[in-house]
Amino acid sequence: MKLMRYSRKGEITSQARLGVLVGRELVADLRAGYERYLVEDIGNPKGRELAAIFLPSYVAQFLHVGSAAWEALSEAYGWLSDLVKAEPSALGLHGEQLFIPLAECRLYAPVRGSKIIAVGRNYPGHAKHEAKNAGRAPFFFVKPPSCVVGPGRDILKPQAARQLDCSTELAVVIGKQCKHVPEDKAYDMVAGYTILNDVTARDIGNGERGGALLGKCFDTFAPMGPWLVSKVEIPDPMGLRMQTRVNGEKRQEGDTGAMLHAIPRLISYLSQMTLMPGDVIATGSAGGGALARAEWALNAGDVIECEIEKIGTLVNAVVDEPKV
Repeated sequence: MKLMRYSRKGEITSQARLGVLVGRELVADLRAGYERYLVEDIGNPKGRELAAIFLPSYVAQFLHVGSAAWEALSEAYGWLSDLVKAEPSALGLHGEQLFIPLAECRLYAPVRGSKIIAVGRNYPGHAKHEAKNAGRAPFFFVKPPSCVVGPGRDILKPQAARQLDCSTELAVVIGKQCKHVPEDKAYDMVAGYTILNDVTARDIGNGERGGALLGKCFDTFAPMGPWLVSKVEIPDPMGLRMQTRVNGEKRQEGDTGAMLHAIPRLISYLSQMTLMPGDVIATGSAGGGALARAEWALNAGDVIECEIEKIGTLVNAVVDEPKV
């Protein structure tokens, strides 16, 4: 199941809502569909109110509702998947189209949780001292929510940056509040997976004492998407092929099975602090990019494709930050 936040192109951002991919590249309006299902098929007079509670406009809100929201999603998805075959032009109770071609939609970042925790040096080749550091705690840094942009949105190259880089990373989305999670229970805390592009201004980060801050945290430095794939569709995330392309040229390639610290260990370690629904753990990059070749530093006009098997492709372009 591919869960997303979307609007029709041309609609204002406040009209964005939850959708799910059904049929042949069609996005189904979850709340409107669930309303019609509850009112017309089930005969529940409170259908509109229940749909608003269980299928709100943001994925993080949905995750906070918990198991009841997942049950509603499952019901809505099953009903909409059948309806699209019989009635692809179906309308909701207020006359809205229930199914819109994906090409006519604008997608937003699937989640904006309270924190984005990124793992560094988690792959051989990207970690110069992985043997020396084996068994030690993973290396982490945090990106603020202000870094997040969705698919198709521009990455702003800061005026001061000369060595802009990108990294395709598998992003784990936490599905429930948790703390002190044992490794064998870690996947129970996962809602699903998406793609995060860890954009870095390497020259700025290298000049920051004690580790990168601005070098990792400029606005637009965490493109995310294109959707959230439920963990049911990816029962084993530790074997997914991933690749980064810039202007069609391969810059990075790897497999999540090569992680030095696997997903259960990352969740267990990080859950020494409270993890909240919608929190994101970016699990690291397989290396390459501008770390491998300085001439691969990004410039305005470059188009980045971050692809991960079973999830899809996240596409963003680089533009120069406007002068103030």
